[in-house]
Amino acid sequence: MASPQLEGGYTRISNELLWALVKYVTNPTWLRIAFLVCRITYGYKRKDAVSNYKSFTKIVNLTEEYVKTALMEMETQNIIFYEPKDGFKFKIGMNKNYETWKVCK
Repeated sequence: MASPQLEGGYTRISNELLWALVKYVTNPTWLRIAFLVCRITYGYKRKDAVSNYKSFTKIVNLTEEYVKTALMEMETQNIIFYEPKDGFKFKIGMNKNYETWKVCK
């Protein structure tokens, strides 16, 4: 039986940003990826993080090609900052200024 407790850890995210994600990000895959980005950045009190495609695909249960495409699309829409480093790693972070997200239009 699952029993999540705050004592087991939590991700600190502003209510304003959380509401913006819920309101404007209508693509379910993008939403899953956005929550993962929040987890690996804000969950460790960082603005950005370096990650790899293998870990992303395992966590969101999607193919690597699909994850790459979604990350590029989200970056084009200004939802995230995404910078490929080499064939496997990338730097990523949330764009907190949701007013610049193109999905808000």
